[in-house]
Amino acid sequence: MLEVSSIYDGDTLRLEDGRRIRLIGVNTPELGQGTADEPNAEEAKHLLEILVKRSGGSVRICMDAERRDRYGRLLAHLYDHRGDSINRRMLKQGAGYLVAVPPNLRNHECYKHAEKEARKGEKGVWRLPVGDASKLNGNETGFHILNGYIKRVGQSRSGIWLNLDGGLALRITWNDWEGFGIDDPESLLYTSLEVRGWIYHRNGNQRIRVRHTSSIHWLERE
Repeated sequence: MLEVSSIYDGDTLRLEDGRRIRLIGVNTPELGQGTADEPNAEEAKHLLEILVKRSGGSVRICMDAERRDRYGRLLAHLYDHRGDSINRRMLKQGAGYLVAVPPNLRNHECYKHAEKEARKGEKGVWRLPVGDASKLNGNETGFHILNGYIKRVGQSRSGIWLNLDGGLALRITWNDWEGFGIDDPESLLYTSLEVRGWIYHRNGNQRIRVRHTSSIHWLERE
């Protein structure tokens, strides 16, 4: 077991040895850095504090295929003193959203079921409405979960592009596209969907890179 020295927010903490840990499979609302906190951010941090405290202030960490993120943080599945998954508990209580970032998918099915339970019970973040992609103002960044429909399907050497009503573009590389099992991308035209991921800007446009099938939930087709 490893001693925890501090908790930054609902998905990031620091160990006594100085290592920063980012929970795999969980994305909780952001605490403001000079700006307002996102809804449920404090609640998520408080829940992680409680879970660590109940474990005597220490946790066990389990790595996955990719050990660090681009910020140098260790990516880990956390377990308490009884061997129970802290990541799963965070999702089950609605403290954050499930995120799937290959190749770190070891506990993905377990986490998916935990989120499904929280969503069904309208716990935590699932009390908030899902956003509308067509109503983005063009300045948003960071993690979002949005409803929309596909107005255009494009292909390039790098992968598939799904352009939603309102301008948001979803990028799926050819390697990631293989997991979707869809032979004809054009068949997705006018399909309604729910998508989750991090919005970034490129060439004046808003984009989300979709890494895994669980990041998109197909709703209906016109």
